[in-house]
Amino acid sequence: MAKIFTITLSDDLEQALTAQAERLNKSLEEIVLQVLSQQLTTLLPSNSVPKVETDPLLRLIGSLSVDVPDLAENHDYYIGQSLCQELKRDE
Repeated sequence: MAKIFTITLSDDLEQALTAQAERLNKSLEEIVLQVLSQQLTTLLPSNSVPKVETDPLLRLIGSLSVDVPDLAENHDYYIGQSLCQELKRDE
């Protein structure tokens, strides 16, 4: 059975969550639930976490094998480098 919770968000947190919801074309409620379920799966052992709706891309984690050990932490850097190489190639 679903429960209804009322929470108070700081203005900054509400703005960040609303911006994310708009970027992903989702409701604020969907984003809050997604963030909570992701945190829950991170904090608790996998066998104690009930199945909840999460980002569909999560199932792809671990499906790639690359020789870049810091790809997860520095993916923006690598994307930027790739775009720069592409732009130079197009000149």
